[in-house]
Amino acid sequence: MKRLLLKWALLAIPLAPLASYADEPVKIAQAHKPPILTTTAIIEIHEEDQFLGIVLIERGKAPFGKAIPGGKVEYGETVESAVRREMMEEVHLDLNDLRQFHVYSDPSRDFRHHSVEVAHVAKADKKPTAGDDAAKAFIVKLEDIPWDELAFDHAQVLRDYLDWRKGNTALAMPKS
Repeated sequence: MKRLLLKWALLAIPLAPLASYADEPVKIAQAHKPPILTTTAIIEIHEEDQFLGIVLIERGKAPFGKAIPGGKVEYGETVESAVRREMMEEVHLDLNDLRQFHVYSDPSRDFRHHSVEVAHVAKADKKPTAGDDAAKAFIVKLEDIPWDELAFDHAQVLRDYLDWRKGNTALAMPKS
């Protein structure tokens, strides 16, 4: 009997810190939940050395609207590989002159979850076609960007991009 009581007492000792009084709230530790890493590319389309505009998509899934093509970085994948994969899946384009542009991390930038987006700038020499999550893919002239139809924080991303094109080099990451 003593042996049984001793075993019970030893089992109860680790539980002692979990006990609380009825009038004390029980604190439950929240699990760490990191943000989702995403990537996009502002793709400049050039045809015979003439700048035609940038690629936007019409999203085929919620949240609907127009957006810069992009997607999630998969576990074990580099951001650079992810942006190239996503552009091939979403708009069927190979990227030239890929460079990291800026990181956007406001927790409210996507209402579905906290995401951190690594935005890039790249060039392509053919027209996009829709694939994957894109219902449509199209080229838009910079003066025709549909500001009020953009999903996420892509209006801010494109405003930063336009400032960068005008010479504000502080916005972009240095070319490696």
